[in-house]
Amino acid sequence: MDQGLAALLGATVGVLGTVAASAISSGAARRQLEGQAKVEHAHWRRQLRRDAYSAFLAPANETRTALKSAGRALIGDASDVTEADHRLRIARDQLVLVQAAWAGLAIEGPDAVERAAHSVHVALHSMHTTLLAWRDSLGAADRDVGLVERHAVEVTLVSERLGGFTAAARAALDGTDVPSGRRG
Repeated sequence: MDQGLAALLGATVGVLGTVAASAISSGAARRQLEGQAKVEHAHWRRQLRRDAYSAFLAPANETRTALKSAGRALIGDASDVTEADHRLRIARDQLVLVQAAWAGLAIEGPDAVERAAHSVHVALHSMHTTLLAWRDSLGAADRDVGLVERHAVEVTLVSERLGGFTAAARAALDGTDVPSGRRG
């Protein structure tokens, strides 16, 4: 083989090697960028969900607190209807925020979190309705004991459902399943 041909063949092999190394390197870089983009997207989605879950949980807890305070104001012979009405208005206003936040959860998901949020909303609304009926029955001679008992049950139910929502939200953020005992 003459020297010119050997040099040409060596240069060709060198160029092919460089091109192959460059292709392999750019493929690896592209895969690395795609992987990083997926991680960043997942982080962004997790942040959106965390914010949506917090936006629901804050007014839900405020509603529960206002409703429990309204119930305490109605208990006993020295009922404070003015305080109860004030707390019921606060709860009503917070329920509007809970409803709006629940709508956001319907979009953000997942379904387990949305269902848990819906069950919290329904329980809070029921508790509010019970307290309104209780307040309205205060002047009655029999003072509906059934409403008092129902309110006590609803206090527990709301707490359980809030716990279920929190567990579902945490599981969704962690990427795990909701514990079966905590489904709402």
